[in-house]
Amino acid sequence: MKREDKGELIADLHQRMSQARVTILTRFTGLDVGKMTLLRRELRKAAVQYRVVKNTLFRLAVRETDKEVLSSHMEGAVGVAWSDGDPVAPARVLAKYAKEWPELKIMVAASDGKLWGPAEIQGWVSLPSLDGLRAKILGLIQAPATSLVRLLGAPGTQVARVLQAWSAPKEPVNDDLSRSKNHP
Repeated sequence: MKREDKGELIADLHQRMSQARVTILTRFTGLDVGKMTLLRRELRKAAVQYRVVKNTLFRLAVRETDKEVLSSHMEGAVGVAWSDGDPVAPARVLAKYAKEWPELKIMVAASDGKLWGPAEIQGWVSLPSLDGLRAKILGLIQAPATSLVRLLGAPGTQVARVLQAWSAPKEPVNDDLSRSKNHP
């Protein structure tokens, strides 16, 4: 790789790391091409980017970003996953495949200048997605309003039913039935 290309790669990665909400380092030694392709495809579906970057270039790229705390963990073959959107998305996909494939190991993550270990990253997986949280909050907000509308509408509905029953033509009473009630 030429020096200019390295400079462009570092600048590009620096911009991406500055914008990323979370970055996760993985060890992938032993994964075959098919598994790696499947992993990348699933990460892409979740709007997560994944790259294998030379350690020195990555260290230069994360300088003066909140992901600089990852520099000390760049040893050996390391894959870098990051997301600009849902901060839990990379952890979900990586944790799913790390369970299936022992060759894939989640090392550490960085978000807002804080370093997170593998156990904490596994805890993220149990969190509901951002869309799921929004739906729950919206449901909680709407529930009281829906109940209030139902309560306010109930008396009017009951009056309408009474008026409808009152205005409906009366059916003749079955004499056999009325006699059996009055006489045992």
